[in-house]
Amino acid sequence: MSARTRPRRRRGLGDDSGAAALEMALCLPPLVMVIVAALAFGWTQHCLSSVRFALEGASRKLLLNPALTETQLQTLVRSQLTGSADPNVTVHLAVSNQMGSKVATLTGAYTLHIGIPTLATVPIASSTSVTTAMPLL
Repeated sequence: MSARTRPRRRRGLGDDSGAAALEMALCLPPLVMVIVAALAFGWTQHCLSSVRFALEGASRKLLLNPALTETQLQTLVRSQLTGSADPNVTVHLAVSNQMGSKVATLTGAYTLHIGIPTLATVPIASSTSVTTAMPLL
């Protein structure tokens, strides 16, 4: 057999047929965790902006009907969040007199629990406030 017809073999380099499977087994779990964490963070931001939007809508209703109570405003906010976010929001109403006018501040407290695979569930507590000027009656 001549050198040209003889199959060439790499000696000393070993068999690399499982290298791709090993690389995938090492790289795929952290990649999935990063993707799930990014999605969880995005969902958290969506829920927080939904709470803010619901509070702004409730403050508009309060502007039109200043006799609304805190319980009615909380029910209104929770009904707006039913389809888009977790409706477990605590709403507080504070009315103050500032320079001869009434100012209402709606504050919504919201806790969202996110879970990332292989890690503990993390509670993210936040609150947002909306201030509106009330008409003098």
